[in-house]
Amino acid sequence: GGSGYTREYPVEQCWRDNRLNPIHEGTNGIQALDLLTRKLWQANGAGLALLQGRMQQDFEAVTGQVSKQLIAKLQPYLQKMQGLIPGLGASLQSEQQAVLLANATCFMNIFGQIVMSWMWIRQANIAEVSLATLADSKEENQQDVDFYNGKIQAAKYFVHWELPLVQRDITLLIDMDDSCSDMQADWF
Repeated sequence: GGSGYTREYPVEQCWRDNRLNPIHEGTNGIQALDLLTRKLWQANGAGLALLQGRMQQDFEAVTGQVSKQLIAKLQPYLQKMQGLIPGLGASLQSEQQAVLLANATCFMNIFGQIVMSWMWIRQANIAEVSLATLADSKEENQQDVDFYNGKIQAAKYFVHWELPLVQRDITLLIDMDDSCSDMQADWF
């Protein structure tokens, strides 16, 4: 990416960067289809079970108060996703398959935001533990304090601002919205 481009004129940079958009968009769709039709079900869902087990293990080990609050915010979305999965499997085996495949990106968005929330909670918990350790050691370094507070604040931002955006995708999947799958080429 970018090898051979040595000039950074604004127009050239804009054109070069914009040429990547079709690649990104196609890749997102393919990754969403792969997650929904293959990865989720491989080895009878062993990968998903492993992921859920690790998330639960991490949540049980959390000691930070902010991190516990973030887990409480994440749990309803995690439960909604877990509740969606059996229905998605049934839809893949039914006449609604085309609708579900057209909405595969919705599931990838939900899945991705939940995993990212988990990652942010892990970081926030480590930051909370590290802040407590710094306070106990009487060797507080303001840069370290600022760094850890930044991690906690970023986790709060993600869970409070970004995670709730998946509610739209959850609703679209529950409703099996056919807006995309029923579109006709002649209507453009």
